[in-house]
Amino acid sequence: MYRATHRQEGAHEEGIWSVCWTAKDQILSGSVDERARVWSDTLSPGHVLGGHRLGVVSIKADAEGSVAVTSSVDSCLRFWDLESGTKTNTIDAGPVEAWSVDMSPNGKLLAAGTQQGAVNLWAMPTLEKVASLETRDKFVMSVGFSPDSRIVVTGGLDGLVNMFDVERQKLVQKLEGHAMPIRSLSFSPDGRLLFTASDDMRVNVYDVQRTALVASFTGHTSWVLCVDCSPDSRHFATSGSDRTVKIWDMAAKECVHSFDSAHTDQVWGVAYSPAGDKLVSGGDDGTLQIYELS
Repeated sequence: MYRATHRQEGAHEEGIWSVCWTAKDQILSGSVDERARVWSDTLSPGHVLGGHRLGVVSIKADAEGSVAVTSSVDSCLRFWDLESGTKTNTIDAGPVEAWSVDMSPNGKLLAAGTQQGAVNLWAMPTLEKVASLETRDKFVMSVGFSPDSRIVVTGGLDGLVNMFDVERQKLVQKLEGHAMPIRSLSFSPDGRLLFTASDDMRVNVYDVQRTALVASFTGHTSWVLCVDCSPDSRHFATSGSDRTVKIWDMAAKECVHSFDSAHTDQVWGVAYSPAGDKLVSGGDDGTLQIYELS
């Protein structure tokens, strides 16, 4: 049912910290080697997106798969035309003012979590900074928009989830359930569920409307570094410091497959394809691996 297929060792010269699968079936990767790269769905190499002065922490594509944004330890956000591979714009966010990033599905906003415990919002395409939303917590390690673009959610160093109403620019809910940093979060496509991955080796699932914890999954033996929900919401995938990639069944509430030998170091990123029949993972070993789900 599940098998590892295409593989690209040495995809980057150093560890891969972020991966993304675009609506146009391209794979994006960001690395400590200060570069992002574009790949086909079989890992044929495409554009190299250079220019950052330090490692690329986060990479995301817009809803159409035409534009990407990268965030780096250098506190710059760079925008890329994915067809040509050219840089189209840059935001110098300022020291520790940019970490993980996301673009709203409606294309109107860019969000970036900060090491000072806020999430900054910029208007698209003017790149005017329109808000800095305070979580009153520590380092924002993960950030994401709901599918309807009405909510932006953050996961923090202190294990707390913060939900903001985008239009009102107001904190509406603070969710507990993790004891350690939240490295990654993902909404289900219908926006009803929120998945959070934490250093406490758990993935929590929250009902967004009721703002309630509805499930907690365990099985990783170290930090859970990334989580992504499948397009049909029936499964979700995780990757961790234990060097594994796992697939979980929502109905059965269990891990249904574990890839234990695809990477030789911790796995920072995992992402589903638009059709949901494939996954890609990227790790500290510089390797990209595709998995077929049939």
